[in-house]
Amino acid sequence: MRITFLAFVVLILFGSPYGAPPTTPFSLAIVPTTSLREGGGITMAHNAPEEFYVVLKNISGVPQAVWETSNSWGFQTISFEFVTADGTKTVVSQREQIFTANVPSTFIIQPGEQQVYPIRLDKSWLTHPTLRNADEMPISVKAVYEVPPTPEAAQQKVWTGRLESRSYSFVLRQW
Repeated sequence: MRITFLAFVVLILFGSPYGAPPTTPFSLAIVPTTSLREGGGITMAHNAPEEFYVVLKNISGVPQAVWETSNSWGFQTISFEFVTADGTKTVVSQREQIFTANVPSTFIIQPGEQQVYPIRLDKSWLTHPTLRNADEMPISVKAVYEVPPTPEAAQQKVWTGRLESRSYSFVLRQW
């Protein structure tokens, strides 16, 4: 009994011996179209860009609900920040879409599991400011997963907040 009490006091005073719990239940990563020793590559094109992936992993110990991308709550949760060699920052996000049937549906990510989002940067994506057109350009890329608080998010127990991946050094190919 005394050992349990002492352990409880130590936890209160010094925190967990395993470090502080994460501030978000997720980690976020990008899997490029191509991968080389010096980095990877992604494409952006009006028609038929190559696919790459954004991986949202549940790093918590409990199941986490996220919006499905087939509804207005989840459609624009993923965006990107590109930084060119000259330091210009461009935000890449989905164009707005009208939903004729719109239900706040969720996907449950179990602990240690992930939701994988296939991405094709085609004409359904906007860049702001406009990205200069080049066959190949070195860029730094960050994925952003952002869910604003809404009554539906509270009702469906969907995590809300902003999460960024680390910065990746990629070559952006455009056509």
